[in-house]
Amino acid sequence: MNRRRAIFIVLLLLVFYFLPKGVIIETDEPTDVSFGETLPKHCPFTIKTKSLFFESGLNNVTFHLLKNNTVLANYTLKGIEGSYLCLPDGILLYAYYPSDPAGDTSMVFLDYNLSEKWRKKFDDLVLPKNHENSSLLLVKRGDFEMGVKSCIYRINTATGDLTYKFCPDIPRGFRISGIEILGDKYYFVATWVDARMLWVRTNGELYLVKGYEARKARVASIDSSALGAGFWVDANDKYVAVAYFLANEVGDWKNGLCVFTSDHLIKIACKKLDKTPKNVRIEGRTIYVKFRDGTVKTYKIIAP
Repeated sequence: MNRRRAIFIVLLLLVFYFLPKGVIIETDEPTDVSFGETLPKHCPFTIKTKSLFFESGLNNVTFHLLKNNTVLANYTLKGIEGSYLCLPDGILLYAYYPSDPAGDTSMVFLDYNLSEKWRKKFDDLVLPKNHENSSLLLVKRGDFEMGVKSCIYRINTATGDLTYKFCPDIPRGFRISGIEILGDKYYFVATWVDARMLWVRTNGELYLVKGYEARKARVASIDSSALGAGFWVDANDKYVAVAYFLANEVGDWKNGLCVFTSDHLIKIACKKLDKTPKNVRIEGRTIYVKFRDGTVKTYKIIAP
């Protein structure tokens, strides 16, 4: 009798764990919401970039900083494409190889007197994703075929010192996307290909990282190696929302929206979407999804 009861309790717990804990419903609430999609580029100077790769084959990008059509400073970095950010505490110039995850990334950080504060080089494709409180968040781009693993870095913009690094423990190459920071918590999705003898599957897993401790939960998977994959994440103190698309080499595709608890990543509910998302925002129990065609739809979380 005790054994039967124990088996029943285990089965009940398994059912509770795997069954949805709520639902997501579409609503007709207003969709006027900001998605905050870009890092700041508004500068007190005009910044022009010139790549010498296409003219002379040199792997150099020159940044010209001008004011009133007068050149005030020039900086040259290794790479074939250049970009910049104008942050509250200075200007970040960086050059990279956009199609090569194993290519170097070069950076230089200037104060607003255009004096160099620090210079840094990464051995892989590393791009800025977030800036807050004199701290710059960078993401190393991963690659399935080349076996390059994705990582998160934090740099002190005053000194250029690396203050934090986290790389998920996934055996093969993978890519991090959809990073959201909530206090001392990092939420993101790692997309990776599970290749075995008889089958291949692409997985998207949601991570919650606090310090160097991590939790994870499966968002979605698709058979075969993904030709396209995108995950967007937003979070508040109760929920994490993930909008995604997956498409594979045989023509299958998935568009969806999933919600998890913010503390333990328990999956509350998922919903299929009829078109491809581009971003997501959550406010309380309301989720806003922006799609590739520019439209925005509103959804409501119904859960205990």
